[in-house]
Amino acid sequence: MSQAKVDKYIEYKKNRKQIIAREKRKKKIAEVAFTGIITIASLALVFMIGFMIYGRYHTVVPDYDYKSESFILGNYAEVAAATAPEDVSETE
Repeated sequence: MSQAKVDKYIEYKKNRKQIIAREKRKKKIAEVAFTGIITIASLALVFMIGFMIYGRYHTVVPDYDYKSESFILGNYAEVAAATAPEDVSETE
């Protein structure tokens, strides 16, 4: 072996604990990040499906305002009476 390879191997053996600990830490961070992304994506999917189901079963039904409806019908009767032609039999 060349002297450079020997020096590299000695340096590796000297710092082996730190190197292995760093690799484990990186692996753990990657696992946690992957798990977090999967969890967020699955929660988003569940909420989206929940909102779709909620929207289908809870449709907004308009409330009728009967006072304004009767008022409109009353005015319509007045307008119809005012615009109705006079007795048709008299014009013939």
